[in-house]
Amino acid sequence: MVLGPGITNSYGVFEEEYENRFSNKDTGKGALSPAIAIASVHVSVNYLFTTIAGALCERIGMGLTTFIGGVMLGVGSFAAGFCTEVWQLVLTQGVLAGAGVGTIFIVVSTIPTSWFSKNQGFLIGVVHSGSGVGGLMLAPLTRFLINKYTLMGALKIMGVFLAIGITLVSLGMATKPEELVDQEEEENIDRISTNDSVSEHKVSTLAKKRMSVRSFGVRDVHSTGGVLRSQEFWYLNIAVMLAEAAFYVVLFFLPVYAIGLGLTSEQGALIAGVANGATIVGRITIGYIADLSGNINMFFITHLLVTLSCFFLWFPAKSFMIMMVFACTFGLFAGSLTPMVPLCSVTLFGQNGLANNVGLLGIGMVLTTSAAPVVARVFYEKLGQNGAGYGTVALFCGGIYFLATLSIFALRMSVSRKPWAKI
Repeated sequence: MVLGPGITNSYGVFEEEYENRFSNKDTGKGALSPAIAIASVHVSVNYLFTTIAGALCERIGMGLTTFIGGVMLGVGSFAAGFCTEVWQLVLTQGVLAGAGVGTIFIVVSTIPTSWFSKNQGFLIGVVHSGSGVGGLMLAPLTRFLINKYTLMGALKIMGVFLAIGITLVSLGMATKPEELVDQEEEENIDRISTNDSVSEHKVSTLAKKRMSVRSFGVRDVHSTGGVLRSQEFWYLNIAVMLAEAAFYVVLFFLPVYAIGLGLTSEQGALIAGVANGATIVGRITIGYIADLSGNINMFFITHLLVTLSCFFLWFPAKSFMIMMVFACTFGLFAGSLTPMVPLCSVTLFGQNGLANNVGLLGIGMVLTTSAAPVVARVFYEKLGQNGAGYGTVALFCGGIYFLATLSIFALRMSVSRKPWAKI
């Protein structure tokens, strides 16, 4: 998580450099910067490959899948160091590096739940906090390398570093052996059959039993077709599509927008780093609370708070301090999205086929994560760079988060209409 999604979370520093290098280079003043295509393609390919890698994990294993992702990410970043045109960077840092990040993400998102049946929210929160650690570390590191070795030199150095680091990590990637999983499930079934005092807030009698056995969730489905026919999958899919698109719009453009408000590039990088750093605390803390209150419940609460922060903190922000407050609030709550996705999937459909189920959610995100940054850039550049465009982007992201929150609410109501149910 530190080296894969972490480099994506620190992309705002690269975006700032591409903005300076390529904006209006060929199209004249006031035209849309072509550099946004790099970020858009990077994220959309990222999610496309979560779908591909989800199926790949089932065939060749977690370790080899991680190694392949590391090679693609490292080679893509290193090759970007030789590029001089936007289309070249789209192919290297956009397509190749994005494919690598998506491949790595699906592995690290699904491994923890195969090993642990208790405190899954806390444990997945710890794992996913790695992307926040990566963003916090890599954003200032990238700025330092760019200042010292130029943009192209920094890309080459990061490419080598990422390839070597992820290759070493891939040696320890493996899911829990099937015999241990079967043994644990048999123990759980025996425990259930000898204990009739099951809590009343579960969804149904079948759900009581199946939620205690990690292979199943609250919906009795056993195949990809069954998952796709479930309305809960589509509620979750719509929410994730929208929230993930808005999340990367904020992270990618915080440094650029900070400069648009009159702040320095160093302050912009610091704001982006703080936002990533706040995700570390948020993912661990919210993961722990989700174990107590329910995964879908926390998914709804956190995104309601993110929506409010966009409207009431980000939109009126005009100073460094307000931007820092927003960065902390945003990172704390919005960062919970990535651990909530596998946790909610386990709640709904169980542990079996988790990598494939999470991968299915990546299909819809290809469209939204590629379109949202472009729309945000249009707002920013067409409506002015001295506050008007920035405020419009804040409202745009707040609106996306509002729609995502509505979809999560619909998901929660479809599973249980009891307000205090632990879902």
